[in-house]
Amino acid sequence: MPKQDDPVLVGIGKKYNKTGAQVALAWGVAQGHSVLPKSKTPSRIRQNLEGDFKLDADDLKKIAGIDKKLRFNDPSGSFGYNFYMDLEGKKN
Repeated sequence: MPKQDDPVLVGIGKKYNKTGAQVALAWGVAQGHSVLPKSKTPSRIRQNLEGDFKLDADDLKKIAGIDKKLRFNDPSGSFGYNFYMDLEGKKN
């Protein structure tokens, strides 16, 4: 999933009057993923719930174009084995 401050997400967010994070959530849902945002603050929890809107096809394509296939939850260190070595951006 793209980072919420990516310029493409922020630009698309302006079109819908949403944040980059809300756009990322809507994109994940549109891809058929179960999206589980994390937040501790009531205001961010409310914002996450406002990520339930439809993106048009052109915006979905723009977002898919920025997918860098990065993995942010890499358990390699915990298991003593270097997982996901074939992903772009993987720090060895």
